[in-house]
Order: sequence, then structure tokens, then C-alpha cells
Amino acid sequence: MKNYYTIAFVLSALFSFSQSENSSFTNAGRGCATTFATDYEALGINPANLGWASKYEGKKFTMGFAEFGVSVSSDALSKDQLRNTIFSVIQGNSKNLSYQDKVNAASSFTQAGTTMNIDASVFGAALTTKKAGGFAFRINDHMQLYTQFGSNAANLFFLGKTSSIFDSLTIVTSAGTTQNIGNHPNLSPDSAKMVTQGYSNAPQLLSKVLNGSEMKLTWTREYNFSYGRKIIGSDSIFALYGGIGIKYVQGLALIDVQSNNNQLSGYSSVSPAFGINYGAAAAEANQVTQSGGLPKTVGNGYGFDFGLNTIIKKKLKIGVALNNVGSIIWKGNTYTMKDTFIVKTTNAGLQNYNIISQLSNMFGSGVGSLINLKPAQNITTQLPGMLRAGASILLGKIAEVGVDFVMPVTSNSVPGSIQNPVISLGGDLMPVKWFKFQAGFVHGGNYGNQIPIGIMFIGKGGAYEAGIASRDVITFFTQHGPNISLSMGFMRMRF
Repeated sequence: MKNYYTIAFVLSALFSFSQSENSSFTNAGRGCATTFATDYEALGINPANLGWASKYEGKKFTMGFAEFGVSVSSDALSKDQLRNTIFSVIQGNSKNLSYQDKVNAASSFTQAGTTMNIDASVFGAALTTKKAGGFAFRINDHMQLYTQFGSNAANLFFLGKTSSIFDSLTIVTSAGTTQNIGNHPNLSPDSAKMVTQGYSNAPQLLSKVLNGSEMKLTWTREYNFSYGRKIIGSDSIFALYGGIGIKYVQGLALIDVQSNNNQLSGYSSVSPAFGINYGAAAAEANQVTQSGGLPKTVGNGYGFDFGLNTIIKKKLKIGVALNNVGSIIWKGNTYTMKDTFIVKTTNAGLQNYNIISQLSNMFGSGVGSLINLKPAQNITTQLPGMLRAGASILLGKIAEVGVDFVMPVTSNSVPGSIQNPVISLGGDLMPVKWFKFQAGFVHGGNYGNQIPIGIMFIGKGGAYEAGIASRDVITFFTQHGPNISLSMGFMRMRF
């Protein structure tokens, strides 16, 4: 069951990105969205855009299903390794790493960041009226994984019981006898297979082993209702629009662990669908159980979006928005980190690069767990707030170009936050009524420099739309430091 949810989680990852454009395939290809996003795709970007009249005459209602995509970046893996990992997880046949692969991975992942941003839109709908303004509703899943390991942490997580932090090993020989031997860096693969337990005669605190490491995983689902309308003016001269959105947010997974200057902090609240065994500690926690169906939620909260924009002479658009003002209270399966001496473990470490599934195996309260937890009261986290501003200008009837600036307004330590401000340039080119080409340049955020690109097909005067985009076309031509990105959308309709 846990493997099923892990595959579903990564499948969602393959189909969306949540750093600054949400899951909208119509926006991902240009990298700009503040003054481009319309109808329900403006939710979470700028609700004031809902007040705009549809550019397709006579079409007031927009509805869409299954807009999805992925952005993954790793300084430790090549593009081929990332791609193979993603597809092996989907196919359910992740190949286990050999002992030598684990040794190499421990070295490669030391101080190398890995980021995955996920956003899947299940359903969205919007109604635009001339007098009352625009109304929209959308269901979105937002997911983010970020890991960076210090040297000891990478060694522990990949090698587990054979890690160098353990000075002694318990082995069972081919003859069935049990022996204790000293650990050493040149342990052979054959010897590694016989190890049943690693232990230390001079154990270190977990805070010291994890020093310089950071692990964050969040998964939330939001139900967003937004409204926008014209406040004053005329589009032909100057018009001011405003909008507001309210969202109910459900929490499905939260892991936040870090150690700096040997000071450990961390907590978790994870849906039982992940199958984490908390051992005896579960009896003292607010335990949530899984009984089939969709993953059970373990938290909930509320958030708000606010937006303004102007249209000048039907050509120049300027917008600003403050998004994700709110918090989540995590109430189920809540645990905090327990800074204990790492004396021994039977855990074999990460078996493959499917870090989402493998990371959950590290948590618990028994001898086989690498990270020990203790029950906690409710955990409150802020939503990853963002301030965004943008402008765009129409160039005749076939093109629109613009600029976006997005910055976090909450601390970088808030789960799901972008680590750095984002600035982007981009635009649309529509040489014919049924085809739109998008391109841009993005700097900052969690991924550095990117060149997004996308194409859209439009049928029957805007009645149907479908498209595909990538947030970084460069990664199709490079192997190192890759960003793999894909965004797709189908069944987007207007009438």
C-alpha cells in the first residue's frame, strides 16, 4: 500500500510544478504569470485577473481537468539517473543500488542539494460576468522535497549499518556463525552482504552526525475559491481591478529536519498511507490510521490571496499579489526529533534513489530506525507566502511580452518556501488562431537559471486547449546539474 501512494506521489510530480506558476501548463512555458494567468489558472497567482473579460467572445465559463507536471533538480545525479529513477518508480521496479553504488552515492550526495517541486490540479472552473466580476474554484495538490546531506549524514543514510560512523559490525558468515568485526573503509561487497548490524563503541549524538544537513518534505491539498472584479475605470484608458481568494488546506505530509552547529531541530506529521512504523511511540501519539482509499489527512488550515492589477489603454498590464497568507495545524501522527546517541542499527540504508519512499523508512522509534522520534502536540506551520509583481504589454494581436518578480515573504525555513527571489522574462507568440508558442528566461528560486518553453493548441475559437511545456529546455542538452521539467494539460474547455 505504501508503495502505491509513493508511486501516486511521484506520478503527480511528473505532471506539475509549484514554484511560481502552479500547475498551469498555459503559464509554465513562459516563466511569467502575474499578468498572464486568466480564469481559474489565476488562483494562487493573482485573483484580480478574474475580473478580466474573456478574450474569446461569447465564452464566459472555463473548466479544466488534470493539469500536471514536474520539476526535479539534483547536483548529485546526472540527467539519465534522474530520468531512470522517475520511470522506475512509475513502473514499480526501482533497481536497488549495489554496495559500491551506495559508497559512490554517499560521496556524490555530500553537500549536494536535491529539489523536487510538485503541483497537480485535479479540477478547476471559472465564471466571468460583465457586471458581477469573476468567480473561480480549483483543487490543487502542492508537494515539495528538498534534501542536502552533510558528509556523515550522507554516509549514514546510504550505507546504513555499514556506515563509517559505526566502528564495529556484526556479521553472519556463510556457515551460519555470528562474529563481531571492526568496520573499515575498504569493506568488500561480499563482507557488506553479511552485515546484520552496525554498532559503535563511542557513539555520536544524532545532532553531530546530521550537522550541515537539511531534509524537508511537504504535501498539501488546497480547495481555493477566489473572486475578482473591476473596481474603477475603463480598459481603453485606465482600469483598476482587485481580487481575493480563500483556501482550505489539508496536510498530508510534513517532514522538517535540520542540524546546524550541532543543534538539531525537526518534526514530522505524515499520512499513514506512507506506512511509517513508529513502534511503541505510536501509543502516546495522536495516531491516524489508514483504512484504504485516498491518503488520510493529518492537518488542516486556511490561507488567503490578495491581488490588484491595472490595464492601461488595453495594452499595458501591471499586477501585484500577496499569496498564501495563513497556516496549517498538523494534528495527526505528530512527532519531534529526539537527539540521542546513535549506538546501533540494523537499517540497510537507502536502497535506491526513490528518496520519498526511502526517507520515510528512516523514521521511527525502533532499533532499525536511523532517526528516532518522540510524540508531540500539534504542530503549526506557516504557508509558504509569496509576494509577486509583474507587467506585460500586448504587441499587436499576435504577441505579449512581460516580466515577473516573485519573492518569499516567509522565512526560508518554512516548508515549501522558495529559497531565493525569482525574476523572469517571457512572452507568448500566436501567429495563427489555433497555435501559441511560449518562451522565456528565469533566474533564481530553487533552480538557478532556466529557459522555459511551451506550445499550446487551441481549437474552435478557444473552446478547447491542450499543451505541453518545460521549465528548462537546457536540460534536454546537458548531463550535469540537471533540471528535469515537464508540464502538460488536457481537457481545458470554454463555453
